[in-house]
Amino acid sequence: MRHIFAVIFSGVLFATAPVRAGTVLDFWHDYTPPQTDEKHHGFHLANYKRGLFFGSCGISTRSLQWGFTCDLAGDGPVYEAGKLTLTGEDLKPIKIVAGRITIDGKQTTAVITLEVEQAGRTNQFIGNGTYRIKPLK
Repeated sequence: MRHIFAVIFSGVLFATAPVRAGTVLDFWHDYTPPQTDEKHHGFHLANYKRGLFFGSCGISTRSLQWGFTCDLAGDGPVYEAGKLTLTGEDLKPIKIVAGRITIDGKQTTAVITLEVEQAGRTNQFIGNGTYRIKPLK
C-alpha cells in the first residue's frame, strides 16, 4: 500500500509542477552600489532538464544542467564586454573576450552574443541566444 501511495503522489507532483525546462533568464533585478553610484542590472541564466529526478533534497521535476549569474553596469540598453561580468555556478568569474548583451526598452527581452575564454581558448558562450526576461518577484 505504501508503494502505491508513493507512485500516485509522485505522479500528482510531476503533473502539477510548473514546466520550466530549457534555458531561462530569471531573477532580473536592478540595484545601485553606493560605492559607484552606477546603475546595475543582475540576472541568472540557467538551463534545466525536465523529468523526474531524485536528489538529496527529494523529488524534483527539473535538473540544473548549467547556470551563470550576470551583472550589467550602466544604463544600457547595450552592454559591451567591458560593462558586464559573468560568474559560473562555482562562483568563479568567466573571462569575457568579446560580445554584448542587448536589453529591449521595456526590459522584456535580452539578446546575448558573447565570446568567452575557456581552458585558454576563445569559444562562443553556451548561453548565447534571445531570452524572455523573468523579473525577480
